[in-house]
Amino acid sequence: MLHILQVTDCHLLATPGGTLLGVCCRESLEAVLRAACAERVPDAVVATGDLGQEPVAETYRLFLATLRRHFDGPLLCTPGNHDHGDTFAAELPSGDLTLGGWRIVGIDTHIEGEVGGSVSAAELARLRALPKERTLAVGHHCPVATGCAWLDEHRIDNGEDLLAALHGVRAYAFGHIHQVFERQPANANSGETALFGTPSTCFQFAGGTAFAIDDANPGYRWLHLADDGGVATEVGRADFALNIDLTDRDHR
Repeated sequence: MLHILQVTDCHLLATPGGTLLGVCCRESLEAVLRAACAERVPDAVVATGDLGQEPVAETYRLFLATLRRHFDGPLLCTPGNHDHGDTFAAELPSGDLTLGGWRIVGIDTHIEGEVGGSVSAAELARLRALPKERTLAVGHHCPVATGCAWLDEHRIDNGEDLLAALHGVRAYAFGHIHQVFERQPANANSGETALFGTPSTCFQFAGGTAFAIDDANPGYRWLHLADDGGVATEVGRADFALNIDLTDRDHR
């Protein structure tokens, strides 16, 4: 059994004490990592985008230094819409992982300068060619509607193509929506991919038709990969006080 820790949407600033919407995002990430790693030592960490609100090298180095205080093992990072692709790739590990008979595949869903997501033709071709047994996929954007109207505008624009390319993959875990989302296959033998959206390591978005902040605590997700190819999962929360200030920087 492998235990994979997913963290997402950290929205770090280049300075450790910087705040976004009143939250020191470095401190909330620290609280998440402390809580998760107190439960168990991960076999790997996947970080699924929007790691930087200020997408510069110093921000990504801050993310890595914060993580490495708690975990020094395998790491896979995928960019989000707030990240700068080239800087992200230069500073953070993005290669697929192979652990304990499982393949963990990162998917680049970000479009430089855009909020919404898409998967390139080359990336789809790569995914179609991968062996699907004991494969977990991770990326930033959601491929389907979640029921939260303003967030659904920014889902992957060719999400159906992505799901077709992932057919047979056990699960796809993503971020971006700052809330929990789970969709399991109706038939376990259908080859349909389970979908798991994970809360942010800082503030959470509320459901509804317009932007709103929830009062839920910073979160993370465990993905437990069994030897028989099964995937079990649960979401955890850090004990961290949020003092939201909507006037504090741009929330987009």
